[in-house]
Amino acid sequence: MTSQLYVLYFKPAGTTQSPDEKSTMKKFGKPIEASIQEGMKDPEYRKHYMQYQVRTAIATVIKSLREIKGMTQKGLAEKSGIPQPQIARLESLEDERIPGLEQLVKIFAALDCRAFFEIVPPIKTHAEKREIVLV
Repeated sequence: MTSQLYVLYFKPAGTTQSPDEKSTMKKFGKPIEASIQEGMKDPEYRKHYMQYQVRTAIATVIKSLREIKGMTQKGLAEKSGIPQPQIARLESLEDERIPGLEQLVKIFAALDCRAFFEIVPPIKTHAEKREIVLV
């Protein structure tokens, strides 16, 4: 079986949206993008928001790949060596912790997928972007 690369993109705040998207993304009459942008000024809010985005992306990708491969949580657990209850918690977003790299490497290897970890320095610095291949 060949490895496949799945890339998950997020729509950045402030991008244009269709009228349908705008009407469904309101919070008390104020667009969600505006609320998020305002909240991002607070370092604690920014930290929790980014952790939630990472956590949600990881869980979504793992569950989607597992289902595409036709695997059950039990099958993924057996192939990865990670207990099935941990996989269930990870996919359901009940556990707020972000899985460790070792756990992600086991899961993506069991799914026959390549995974990359990208480090992007702040724009103000002149450091280079780094990409690390996990699997």
